[in-house]
Amino acid sequence: MGCVNCLEWDETGRILASGSDDVHVILWDPFKAKKLSSVKTGHTGNIFSVKFLPNSNANLVVSGAADCRIRVHDVESKETTHVFSCHAGRVKRLATAPNVPFMFWSAAEDGTVMQFDLRDPESCNSSSPKNLLINLNAHLGSHAEAKCLNVNPCRPELLAVGANDPFIRMYDRRMLSCRSIRFSADSTSSAETLTGEDYMLPKGCAQYYVPGHLPQKQDHYREKFRSLVSTYVTFSPDGHDLLANLGGEQIYLFDVNKTHPVQRFDISNKLNPNGIRVMLVSSHLHNLHFRVRYSGKPLAPAVEALKQRANSVFQAHRYSQAILLYNQALSMVPDSAVLHGNRAAAYIKRNWDGDQYAALRDCYAAIRLDPDHLKAHFRLAKCLFELEWITEAMESLEFFKGKFPEYATSDACLSLERDLKAAATSSEKG
Repeated sequence: MGCVNCLEWDETGRILASGSDDVHVILWDPFKAKKLSSVKTGHTGNIFSVKFLPNSNANLVVSGAADCRIRVHDVESKETTHVFSCHAGRVKRLATAPNVPFMFWSAAEDGTVMQFDLRDPESCNSSSPKNLLINLNAHLGSHAEAKCLNVNPCRPELLAVGANDPFIRMYDRRMLSCRSIRFSADSTSSAETLTGEDYMLPKGCAQYYVPGHLPQKQDHYREKFRSLVSTYVTFSPDGHDLLANLGGEQIYLFDVNKTHPVQRFDISNKLNPNGIRVMLVSSHLHNLHFRVRYSGKPLAPAVEALKQRANSVFQAHRYSQAILLYNQALSMVPDSAVLHGNRAAAYIKRNWDGDQYAALRDCYAAIRLDPDHLKAHFRLAKCLFELEWITEAMESLEFFKGKFPEYATSDACLSLERDLKAAATSSEKG
């Protein structure tokens, strides 16, 4: 018996494989609550990942574990057909590609992603493997750890990789080739650069995805002994979306078919009162694209009812429920400034990790839809302050005071102004 660390469906969706700390892989018929088969894997460490090889009729299963090894098992004969010992760190995730029965990929805490071809098992040996696809040590430093990976089911050339940082990397495997690597003898997880091998990536082979507020938060998280680690990535069945779980923060969904330049949105008194200048420099907000059309028409009765329910639970301090209701309403009327503004307020009040950035996006959407949305302007400044973007927050507050002078001396505005000045002074001293 042991903790179950991973689950995997076969291609038919009828058989479920589990891998656990007892180093067994078990196949189940979950619809009948019946154990079908149990495989003694031979691992000496916790199993972290299990995969069925495609087109094998659920008979070939691959497992990766804390003993740094990858094993291929024949379920029917209950034999281990291959053992790969080329990783020097715990193997955290395995990935397969549809209709490719002889290949799979691995991500390990030695900072490498490796490619395995059962037709060429000799390419992987424990001393100097030649199946290295990506060496994150060459890009993140010697403490790099590959935590997860997934292959796009509709475009199998696309490989998503998560590491011990908040960035999700998506590689085009057609632009990569396998390299050799050697791990130093005195440290089982330290990679050595081999003479003649270049681990740099070809230009254009990788795309990066990250929530806009997280790169600046890494030091803050380390101070609190928290980490921003990509613990799981997966593509949607149609291959259009990439879902990422950032351990210690939130779950994010990225559209892999729409790439946009990084943008910084600058609000200051120098701007027109009804506009926001977009500058293609720096990086604070990412991929914020909303419809600029604003409808002053009343909400449809069904949407208005959802809004009123959301407002009621908001007043009762049930902010998560309010956010869900605003989500439903926005799915029906995505160009409602009021709904964006209200959801921003709920995010601010709930204040989970990532909520201030979500509120910031909603404030921006509300302002784009309704440039005179007073609360959205003020909440925007407050969100920027909470995200510790002090310069931008001060600019935003000055813009608010200029646009709405009758509120410049309100208690809320004066309080935020004092907090911003204190933060700016502290930053200068630091």
